[in-house]
Amino acid sequence: MGLLKPFFSIESGLQAGSYDATAVRAQIATTIAENPVVVYSYTLSPFCTEAKELLTSLNAKYTVVELGAEWIPGLLNSEGSAIRAELGAMTGQTSMPHIFIKGESIGGLHSG
Repeated sequence: MGLLKPFFSIESGLQAGSYDATAVRAQIATTIAENPVVVYSYTLSPFCTEAKELLTSLNAKYTVVELGAEWIPGLLNSEGSAIRAELGAMTGQTSMPHIFIKGESIGGLHSG
């Protein structure tokens, strides 16, 4: 995935188009501040499903923010695209799942 990271970074911004970065960043900040564990996820992603199953098996209380079905154009709405792009701008990671614990990005299923 490392080789494709620059591509996905550019792609996420193009897919998101024009959006209010300040408002989206504030929304992300509020979500991660108000919840001890947050998982940004795609509903169709097996990696996201596995991460959520792992947290459930550990009896962890977590909040899921479903961005859309998957990152593919047409399966991700404008709000999900903007959140994905802003997560990338904030952390350098546009892949999902993207997990935050106590406000800190720990990465994803295999990256964190």
